[in-house]
Amino acid sequence: MNRNKVYPKYMVWAPLIIFCIFFVVPSTVGYFYAFTDWSATRAKFSDISFVGISNIREMLVNRNVPIALVNTFIYAIAKTVIVTVLGLWLAYILNREIRGKNALRAIYFLPSVLATLVVGLIFSAVFQTRGGAANSLLELFGMSRVQWFGSRWTGVFAISFAEVWRNVGYAMVISLAGMQSVSADYMEAASIDGATNWQVYWHVTLPLIMPTVNVNILFSLIYGLKMFDLIYVMTGGGPGNSTESFGTLMMNEMGAGRYANSVAVNLIFTIILVIVAIAYKKFSQRWEHMS
Repeated sequence: MNRNKVYPKYMVWAPLIIFCIFFVVPSTVGYFYAFTDWSATRAKFSDISFVGISNIREMLVNRNVPIALVNTFIYAIAKTVIVTVLGLWLAYILNREIRGKNALRAIYFLPSVLATLVVGLIFSAVFQTRGGAANSLLELFGMSRVQWFGSRWTGVFAISFAEVWRNVGYAMVISLAGMQSVSADYMEAASIDGATNWQVYWHVTLPLIMPTVNVNILFSLIYGLKMFDLIYVMTGGGPGNSTESFGTLMMNEMGAGRYANSVAVNLIFTIILVIVAIAYKKFSQRWEHMS
């Protein structure tokens, strides 16, 4: 082993200590408030009392929690599936020798560099009931207008559409990098054996880029579960609480002065994230092994 290439231990310990001090410790200590009566009227630490798991019980029976739970998984699953599939499809097309492919790559990636606030404002205008591009398109085909933000499912669809539009370029770039790392020798060998383009892609290219696909799935799943800012800009969680995610639910509880309930929601969401992460890890390892 070349010891000149071995980094000293402080190169690991220093970032780890900083991470623990500024992230792990504050996050862990913060969960303590989920077991107290912390609120807008009890802002001082001396006024706070320990109440056990009553806040968690209260939030588990809160009618908004199941709505936020279902919506969060809808946002995450829709984003993960559609972004991953579209990213692979666009990468497959733009990995071939076509005219203007570099310009097309830049165009498809452009939404990924836009701020979430900008994307939210764009699609708030697109899905407006009067004058919105979506309803103008429906009227062009003789269909009636839709109040996109007037009901739960149309609102969830509009938010999911905007989130997919914003992230598909990022997935395309990651998939494209994976495809370009595959040796052309594999393609030539498969073609000589008589495989079609689709068979080469399905049986050769895709298994070789599965680690890249898993990266796309992981990023989409994590950020889909954590969706907050786009929902806040487009609907604020409304109408009522129908399009809320866990992120907006936490904010609304905090804004209403129920600080401890907000932390309790955060604790419940953290437990769910841990379960999802463990399940995904086992699934992805088996998937890569099979490929």
